[in-house]
Amino acid sequence: MKSYSKLRWSTGFYYPVVIFGSYILAIIELMIRKSLNRDGYHISSFPFLTYCFVGLFFIGMGIYQWYRYRLWIYPVAGIILGILCLQAPALYGTGKLIFKATYFITFLILILFVIINWSAFYGQERFEINSRRLFRLAAELIRDTCGGFTERPYSAGKLIFTREEISGFARFRNGKYVAKSIHLGDNIYFAFSMNRSLVNLEDPREVSHVVIDRIGNISVKVSEKDYRNYINRFSFDQVCSSVAAIFERFLEYYKQGLENRIITELKAAR
Repeated sequence: MKSYSKLRWSTGFYYPVVIFGSYILAIIELMIRKSLNRDGYHISSFPFLTYCFVGLFFIGMGIYQWYRYRLWIYPVAGIILGILCLQAPALYGTGKLIFKATYFITFLILILFVIINWSAFYGQERFEINSRRLFRLAAELIRDTCGGFTERPYSAGKLIFTREEISGFARFRNGKYVAKSIHLGDNIYFAFSMNRSLVNLEDPREVSHVVIDRIGNISVKVSEKDYRNYINRFSFDQVCSSVAAIFERFLEYYKQGLENRIITELKAAR
């Protein structure tokens, strides 16, 4: 079962891997520097190269995440973090008051920036996590790995609901960061994505989405980027059909007052 729900790594996974690896790299660099000092080379024992590597990593990841998610907070945070790491060698090497002051100011700017933009950071993280869970759930229902991506939307039948039910369902999914609901004309779109930020999304047709018209017709569109995130090449129509089935099931849960069951199912996705 688990092999059918595998997705490619999330971008955020690289941070703990690199940070943990940097500790190992710092230990190795310290051992080399101490060894050189014992051999008569008078060099600093501070792991300059490790700090430079981590600083450049944060800057590079910030730029990459902006390219991927189109969310400006990532490059700004990455550059500030990178500068903070690159300032550390100068602070250690000289200990001058000016370097201490600039380091403290940079650190303060970082803290204030995160606090001010916390809702955007949190919203992006929750939307992406729940989008990944949705695609994992969808994959658990699929056994056919033939076929490939297509641009056309997938028609998935018709739903029965009242206007109050679908409006409440949209608010619930928005509030729990399960999907971003956007009204366009007589249609309501439920957008979800692993590759584009939903925080600043204005046109849901740019990402994967479920769309329902005013008489209950439901169709699904999975973006090519999201579809390519699957390690296994599942049938594209089955992916769309599975997403629609999950959406319909969640709507029924909501109509029955079982909202917590939606969150439980998503969290259980592996």
